Amino acid sequence: MLKILLNLLYGFVIGSLMLLPGVSGGTTAIILGLYDRIVSAVSSFRKDIKGNLIFLGTLALGGIVGVLLLAGPLETLVNLWKAPLCCLFGGLALGSLPALIKKTNAGKSLGNWAKIALWFLAGVAVVVGIEFLPEGLFTIGNSPFLRFAALFLLGIVFSAGFVLPGISLSYMMLVFGVYEPLLAAVSDFDIMFLLPLGLGLMAGTVLVTKILERCMEKKPLATYTMISGFVVGSIVFLFVDEILPNLPWTSGWYNIPVCVLMLAAGFAGVWLFSKKHGIN
Repeated sequence: MLKILLNLLYGFVIGSLMLLPGVSGGTTAIILGLYDRIVSAVSSFRKDIKGNLIFLGTLALGGIVGVLLLAGPLETLVNLWKAPLCCLFGGLALGSLPALIKKTNAGKSLGNWAKIALWFLAGVAVVVGIEFLPEGLFTIGNSPFLRFAALFLLGIVFSAGFVLPGISLSYMMLVFGVYEPLLAAVSDFDIMFLLPLGLGLMAGTVLVTKILERCMEKKPLATYTMISGFVVGSIVFLFVDEILPNLPWTSGWYNIPVCVLMLAAGFAGVWLFSKKHGIN
């Protein structure tokens, strides 16, 4: 029962933090030390159907509750206090990096520093590249068959943002011109829009997690180094796009010490949490 309650709480945190600008569920899962477990539970679901169903189901339920309860309050807080909140998440993400670096075993592979740097920069480049794509870059056709196929394929593409840390799923939807139509489809319960997108998202999530789990087992250095790049890329995006434009020249000089404190608090909180739970 305690584990179920903790999973509900973790899901609540993941779901609510995903509402913040540039924040991905994958990064939050890393911060909480759950990322590897989630990937394994999805990719190897049939190995322990009951256990994995309880684990993923409670996380999903907590996430849904987090989104429903905190969507309004978080939107208000972000509008009033965007820079400090983004600094808090930036600190949380920075605090997760030592655990990721430990998983790479980079200290035992310093002779491969060029490869390490290449994988890391590739991870940063992917996230930053996605963030700089113009919104509404793609359109969906009007033919029912082509529309179903396009939405299914988009669901597969979006699964990367759903699974990989540092990649904002909401921004990917903006880039592909699906964000506002999705909100309208949810409001109107447009099953012909939601069904193919959901099927593609589920199929892509299983595919991506299977590939990711194998990469984690076979190529931990490259995989975790690139994931570290994803996380750093998301932090860069937060600072450039969300924090710097909202510092003292737009919202008061007092934001600077507050932002520094929030950044330090986020880093220290995750660092201590990781130490206590043996993640670092």
